[in-house]
Amino acid sequence: MKPELLRVTQKLDVIETDPETAEQDIYFSRIEDVGKQTIMITPPFRKGFYLPPRPGRKIAARVVAEKVPYFFETTLLRYVPDQLPLWELVKPVNFLKMQLRENVRLEISLKVTLAPLDELDEAKFIKTTTKDFSAGGLMVVLAKAIPLGAKYIATVTITPEWTLTAEAEVVRLMPPQPPQEKYFAGLKFKEKDIDDKLQKRIIQFIFFKQAEKRQKEKEWFG
Repeated sequence: MKPELLRVTQKLDVIETDPETAEQDIYFSRIEDVGKQTIMITPPFRKGFYLPPRPGRKIAARVVAEKVPYFFETTLLRYVPDQLPLWELVKPVNFLKMQLRENVRLEISLKVTLAPLDELDEAKFIKTTTKDFSAGGLMVVLAKAIPLGAKYIATVTITPEWTLTAEAEVVRLMPPQPPQEKYFAGLKFKEKDIDDKLQKRIIQFIFFKQAEKRQKEKEWFG
């Protein structure tokens, strides 16, 4: 851990996910104190609404240092109702560094449809799944090869409520390796279709999925 990642007066974003819709909202806060085992932050708020301070609440948050976002998980220990109300959190020890323009990949199977650019014949659409997914592109599983440089409109079902559509170009093709019988094609999203807001949302999705995986591993191995 880099101690300079957490500083007094530093802005901090708390990422809240709706369990029913998977929609994510950002609540704003500020670090007021950094101790050896805990940190104190102002109550996270958004549009005049404060998150309920429930002790034991799991917190996913983000700080930015030198223009690089660092994500971490922590737990709310207690609410301190002083003149300046504060939340006391467990001081995080693990941070996930993410350059917004880095292709931080998540191994995940998502439904995807590849429609050849300017092609309306649905018979030529490719319906498959991803092998991995990032803010920069995706790798898909294929029954047969497709040409390098080919361009598609990729429609990716990320959650039941969230479908991503973007132009993508085939930049890599991996032939089958025995005993596999499938091809893998890497596609890069066209930058104009992935703005900063969408890119951040994808990165947050990846972060939460990675966090879920780590939590399941902890539960499995004890």
